[in-house]
Amino acid sequence: MSTEGDVAALTRRLVAIDAANPSLVAGGAGERELAEAVATWLGDRGFDVRPVGADPARPSILARRRGTGGGRTLLLAGHLDTVGGTGDGADGAADVDADRIVGRGAYDMAGGLAAAMVAASTAPEDLAGDVVLAFAADEEFGSLGMEELLAAIDADAASDPSRRRPDGAVVLEPTDLGVTLAHRGFAWYRVEYDGVAAHGSQPDLGVDAIDRALDGLVALRALGAELGARARHPLLGTGSVRVATIEGGSDAATVADRCVLVVERRTLPGEPDPGAELERVLAASRPARVVPLVVRPAMESAADSPIARSVIDAVEAATGTPATLRGDPWWTDAGLIAEAGIPVVLVGPAGGGAHAEVEWVSIASLDTLTGVVTRVVQDFCGRSPAEAPGR
Repeated sequence: MSTEGDVAALTRRLVAIDAANPSLVAGGAGERELAEAVATWLGDRGFDVRPVGADPARPSILARRRGTGGGRTLLLAGHLDTVGGTGDGADGAADVDADRIVGRGAYDMAGGLAAAMVAASTAPEDLAGDVVLAFAADEEFGSLGMEELLAAIDADAASDPSRRRPDGAVVLEPTDLGVTLAHRGFAWYRVEYDGVAAHGSQPDLGVDAIDRALDGLVALRALGAELGARARHPLLGTGSVRVATIEGGSDAATVADRCVLVVERRTLPGEPDPGAELERVLAASRPARVVPLVVRPAMESAADSPIARSVIDAVEAATGTPATLRGDPWWTDAGLIAEAGIPVVLVGPAGGGAHAEVEWVSIASLDTLTGVVTRVVQDFCGRSPAEAPGR
């Protein structure tokens, strides 16, 4: 049975609510209105729903549909927040296409949320396992929402053993109906160089912080070349390093007493702490401090894991073609889910324009995605945790 009308209508409703992340957009609306709309929709359909998060203006949503018992628990995850802009073109009138829903968040990721909501709400009454929906605030900036949701899931399981931790997870980020088995991690560091100010006509009386930072830049370039020469991951290629920003000096006539680099390191699954490597590489340039800003793990799932097998089989059944197995260079909350010990893959709709002037999602792909998630819910939650995946 087609769900196209339901999922398209729900996607349009979600897109119409401004959820711009205020950490990215000054005065952004935040996630509260969208979270309340999602909570009401799910509550009306029998889910146990509650907001999660320390900031009541920026809640995440945790919902659970209880099964009859004995089946595996499935986590369907996504994020509520968007970047800024309307996503419908500079004049607010992007080209009309009957298969497109246009607007900020349509592709990233209201369509994925709607597909999860419709699929979970239409699951059979006799479904054995629980379906948990975790829709996070703040994914586009700091991922605080998913951290809070995972902590809440653990607290629920500790206080009530019947509220099992998820045995597998699907993140509904846009993948054009491919199945993402891996993505890179990332880390941001602030590298601070101290110097001694002096008049520009007498540089020998000072210590030039910019000159020290230049030595650091050369070392980082060498590290980048080394990373590019390392063994390639079959889905992700190699890791990378780059300098994102440089700030230093006060004026043209003064030796700089300070220079600060912000360095980004993109990591592969299984790589050790990039901070230790960065400090080693930069040691000869004598930075005063190397300060970690954000460190997020890479993610990888085996193609034969129960959750991956369930999603791959569902995509192939829905499309009639072999599933595209992919790795993504960017990061998602799936990294935190995997770090929490929950096997996870990503699958999401087709579309385009994430974070761009015109953002859109394909309605046909939303219908297909809803069918995929429906099949995964029935297959994964209908089995006990001890059962092996079937073909």
